[in-house]
Amino acid sequence: MNNAKMVILAAGFAVMTAVCMADTKTTYRDSMGRVQGTVTTDRYGKTTYRDSMGRVQGSYTTDRYGKTTYRDSMGRVQATQTTDRYGKTTYRDAQGRVQGTMTTDNYGKTTWRDAQGRVQGSATADRYGKTTYRDAQGRVQGSKTVK
Repeated sequence: MNNAKMVILAAGFAVMTAVCMADTKTTYRDSMGRVQGTVTTDRYGKTTYRDSMGRVQGSYTTDRYGKTTYRDSMGRVQATQTTDRYGKTTYRDAQGRVQGTMTTDNYGKTTWRDAQGRVQGSATADRYGKTTYRDAQGRVQGSKTVK
């Protein structure tokens, strides 16, 4: 989001700072420049996905407690995710059933588990910005580098 700070001076005594949240819009295009879809985030934090024709495909919002709710194009809840104070993220389906979890340890290793607690995969990042992804058996599945 774009944040712009406004400073207001009142009679030279009081200084008040306010943060103005602006709407953002990202447009995705193919290699020929044709619009494939858009993602907009309004000033209240609601993110909406639209297809190339501008039709709503879905949205999500995050409340002040950190619970993210995903909705379909009709506004029906599809899934939620919550992160507790220890950093464990729990994913739930529309009926509230646990679908899986994600945790990151003190060494930066992220582990994904299914609803029964079985490891589904992991990721580790090195000091050079390379993240390596592994499957449940520890086999490398891919990597990415951020510079």
